[in-house]
Amino acid sequence: LGCARGGFGSRLLEERPTTRGFGVSMPAEKGGFPMLLSHERMQVQFSNLMDLESPEQLRCPSSVGVVLADAQDLGRRVRSAGGKGGAGGKGGRQAKSEAAGGQAEVGVRAACAVLGIWALTLQELFLGLNRLCERGSFIFRFGWRGRLKSEDKWYQDATHRLFAFIWLQFATVAQFKSEFSHQADTTFYLIAKGFKRELYNAAGLGDQLRISIQEIIKAEHARELPDRLEFLAEFATPEVCRQIDDLLESVARLKDIGQATRRHVEGKGKAGHEAAVFISPVPYNLTMVRLRERLEKFGKIAFMRRQMHPIGVGADAVVQFSQPSHAACALEAISTMRILGDNIFACRLSDMAGAAGNASQGVQKG
Repeated sequence: LGCARGGFGSRLLEERPTTRGFGVSMPAEKGGFPMLLSHERMQVQFSNLMDLESPEQLRCPSSVGVVLADAQDLGRRVRSAGGKGGAGGKGGRQAKSEAAGGQAEVGVRAACAVLGIWALTLQELFLGLNRLCERGSFIFRFGWRGRLKSEDKWYQDATHRLFAFIWLQFATVAQFKSEFSHQADTTFYLIAKGFKRELYNAAGLGDQLRISIQEIIKAEHARELPDRLEFLAEFATPEVCRQIDDLLESVARLKDIGQATRRHVEGKGKAGHEAAVFISPVPYNLTMVRLRERLEKFGKIAFMRRQMHPIGVGADAVVQFSQPSHAACALEAISTMRILGDNIFACRLSDMAGAAGNASQGVQKG
């Protein structure tokens, strides 16, 4: 669920030659990510997850062994800076304004923007658990900023209720935090194995999830979220909450280690001109967004600057990486692999500064 661009699916199909995959993704023409994976064993349904009113609208087999829920609220990704919703419901006014202007086709469109991802996560559970077989596995993305005291009370309470629900519907629950792509940020994945389908069906939780999703979308304030999850409160016993807190604390420690490592590495790298790449010329069709998408795979980009040529047409660009080694990889790809196209020159900014300095000294000596 939320399968574009296809990295997870590609790896799973590679490791399990007899496995077949099914994915759902927002169409790219409606604001979704482009689907780069094309495979004979992978079927993709291009739909807005939030528009699917029942699991029967999923065009996949009646039961699956693993559900990977990795969708994002794309409305938050494309929304302007003024649309950051908080506990005061500012996001709700922004969302309504966008709806009036016809720009709210992408994303969950929650009244309070910060609750969009919660509604989406519950939608993934509603759809996925109804297709998950007995003893199956469910994996979903979540965010945790750090220590318990770092989170708002509403976020803590809602997390306890959501995780407690997962805790009792599966035999084992664990966290996974990537050491590569999410080492220093809030993102991690919750991995639940051994689905207890009979228990889930007997409790009739599917209908309650569906109702809760609509209530969360309509909520004006983030602090209303725990009340919208009241039907899960019975699962959040003191013992279960203690286990959940232990798991979240381990996530917080990993994030702290990742941030400390990043500060050490970036400080040692002394990002400056030697970590910056000068590119010329930059074609008009190579926008700054596209340039970032092509180069950020080589390392963290601190900033980018584009400058029009003072005479004639065209432009140059400077891409400042956080580490010199990242700039070296990007420079190699531009110069040797021609990832930006032919007839494009690139070099370290420090090399240009050094050449200019040498030329100045030669003039003075002459």
